[in-house]
Amino acid sequence: MKSTVVTLLLFLGLAILWTSCVKELKTEPDNSIKLTFEAVTIPAGTTKQIVCQNYSASDLTWSSTDTTIVKVDALGLLTAFKAGVATISVKSIAHAASATCTITVIDQAVSDVGVGADGSVFVIGTDSVSLTGGYGIYKLVDGRLIKLPACAGIRVAVDPHGMPWVVNKSHLIFRYNGTLVWDQMPGTATDIGIGADGSVYAVGTQDVSPTGGYNIMKWNGTSWDTMPDCAGIHIAVAPNGIPWVVNKSHIVFRYGGTYLWDPLYGVDANDIGIGAEGSVYVTGKDSTSATYQPPVYKFSSEQWSTVPGVSGVSISVGPTGSPYYIDKSGVLHKP
Repeated sequence: MKSTVVTLLLFLGLAILWTSCVKELKTEPDNSIKLTFEAVTIPAGTTKQIVCQNYSASDLTWSSTDTTIVKVDALGLLTAFKAGVATISVKSIAHAASATCTITVIDQAVSDVGVGADGSVFVIGTDSVSLTGGYGIYKLVDGRLIKLPACAGIRVAVDPHGMPWVVNKSHLIFRYNGTLVWDQMPGTATDIGIGADGSVYAVGTQDVSPTGGYNIMKWNGTSWDTMPDCAGIHIAVAPNGIPWVVNKSHIVFRYGGTYLWDPLYGVDANDIGIGAEGSVYVTGKDSTSATYQPPVYKFSSEQWSTVPGVSGVSISVGPTGSPYYIDKSGVLHKP
């Protein structure tokens, strides 16, 4: 019994000695700022969220070295405006912690452009918004592409009041009403054109000619009237309300005002654009070659001439006759 008591006392003594030699471990809090990325490339006209570990957004301050390129709000949401490079700085309000992120903004790749008689410019992007609708729709504002909500398309034209009309992947026609709402119009189409006088024409979906393309329609205010004796794939409208089309065989036709359409030979055309003062441009037929750059032609004195140093696949014309065109890489070129 005595030996048991001695053993117990010895054990308790060793335990007390061991616990007195162990220091209390303290874990310092991690106040560092860890961002989801330290560098990122985003297209102009788009947004991207920065997330930070260890902090809520209200515990941080955010700033950009160049808000004309990209700005950041109080929640870390980036908005890209134009091509360039800027640095986003993030700082803790309560602790001596900070981090930076390099943002490279590239030109938004676009696929179609429309310019109204008032100078309003809209483009179709290459960012898929809807499998059945198509791609994002943007307005060019002070050199920046601002994305419009709640719609997608593949072709765009702009009326004299600056309101865009689009045709989507499902061939449905929509008109923007200026209040974040798009009104679906009757009928179906594959392309659309609007003149400076407000005349609206569309290339329909009825395949009427194996060499010409689809039916041509004119908007009468409530529905579409079929135009006679012509077919096409792309369309533009002169300021006097006369439609011009490019057909499947890459021939340009101009409506004669009655039943006849006049062929305007001399180019193999693809897209067509007409300005509010009457200037007519077309892009040339493209090639499967990746290095081929389709030319741009201007119509003057009833003949075509090549525009030097210019290449494009989609084109529209501003109110003063200057072309807006998209090159093969998807870059929008503006006057």
